[in-house]
Amino acid sequence: MKLSGWFPPPQKLSDAVQLRASGFSGVTMRQSLGMVVLCGLIAGLVPFVVNWQLAASAGSALPLTRVGMQASQLDRALSEGGPLFAVKSLIAPSNPALLGDLELMLAGLDQPFPGWLAAFLSALGAWISWPLRWLTVWIVYGAMVMVCNKAFGAAVRLQPFFAATGLAAAPLLLIGLAPVPCLGTACSAVGAIWAAIVYARANEQATALTRSRSLAAVLLPLTLLLFICLLVLGLSLLLAIQITASS
Repeated sequence: MKLSGWFPPPQKLSDAVQLRASGFSGVTMRQSLGMVVLCGLIAGLVPFVVNWQLAASAGSALPLTRVGMQASQLDRALSEGGPLFAVKSLIAPSNPALLGDLELMLAGLDQPFPGWLAAFLSALGAWISWPLRWLTVWIVYGAMVMVCNKAFGAAVRLQPFFAATGLAAAPLLLIGLAPVPCLGTACSAVGAIWAAIVYARANEQATALTRSRSLAAVLLPLTLLLFICLLVLGLSLLLAIQITASS
């Protein structure tokens, strides 16, 4: 099996990121799938090195290292007061500092592997999860967009749709620079916006819908997800306030 069968031609990829219509035709779903996986691995390379160094310096697995860092930040916030103290007080009004002590205790638990090995394996697992998360978002979000496309009268099939929209993963390579101080935040924002524009353009070309309908099909799932997140957050805050009031 030829390796080229798993990746789109470079010219197609170049045309797609420049929003040219020719870049979204003649690409297979398998090629887009391979590109999503490859881009996820490349984007996760810099975070992998940073996570490995961070966990190795702490001599612990990456999740425990992060818990320890969060506990240290919580202790500082509790000692200084401020918004975080108020939030933690809602969760544990009797003594919010106990949460920081618990997190510190969890971070200091014994591990079955040497510190350097636990750091490497946990950072490696976080790296491998990058393409898996990207594939999940690509498929699940794409399915939601397809439902909207059908509602707007598009007759596109799944394979051409995913073949075109998978090319939007290329600009997301900039998200891999997130750990870089200052520059990383700007690069991540540019990459996310660029990818969203490429995705909307790909959907327009794959479905032959008008630009307004194609854009609406892309934005409706995002609006729904945002509404659900806000609803869950609101219910959680109401529950925390009720618990605080009853105690």
